[in-house]
Amino acid sequence: MSKAISKVALSPGPAIDLTDRLAHLVKDAGKSLSRALQARLARRAIAYGHWTFLRILWKHDGISQTELSRLAGVMAPSTFAAVQAMEDLGYVVRKQKPDNRKTIYIHLTSLGRSLEAELVPLAVDVNDVATHGLSARQVDAFRETLITIIENLEQHSAIGSEAETSSTSSNRRKAGIAKGRAIVAPGNS
Repeated sequence: MSKAISKVALSPGPAIDLTDRLAHLVKDAGKSLSRALQARLARRAIAYGHWTFLRILWKHDGISQTELSRLAGVMAPSTFAAVQAMEDLGYVVRKQKPDNRKTIYIHLTSLGRSLEAELVPLAVDVNDVATHGLSARQVDAFRETLITIIENLEQHSAIGSEAETSSTSSNRRKAGIAKGRAIVAPGNS
């Protein structure tokens, strides 16, 4: 006898399987959040792929291209292509230090910096839509839960390396960094 699947149809997306595992629900929520932000960015002719890099640069302007790649969680060739495209659009410039010609540093232009005031509210709006009907306490608890899940999985997947202690994880959280990625304050998707 097969188990009946409970589904809720939301327009216009696919039905949600209420019995689905957590991983699938998180993946589906992430896709929905991404689609909503992508649509808002597209209306302003901003490539969705540039969003991640801009977010990082708004907080860490002038970091190396290697560090930008690490914080974005993408491979160096992808970062190189995105930075080149953002440079062509006038959002960033690449610079080298006289004493270190090997390392390339990425700096926002005034146009790249000005996009923050225009684009961050779009992400805030997506978060507001996504959390409609939830209390601030529920949203805070959900954020903490997601951070814990990410940390747990990253610790578990660290093959051949020592797992971080809970105090290290706590210190990383206080510093605003989750295992190599910048943590963005609530509302700054």
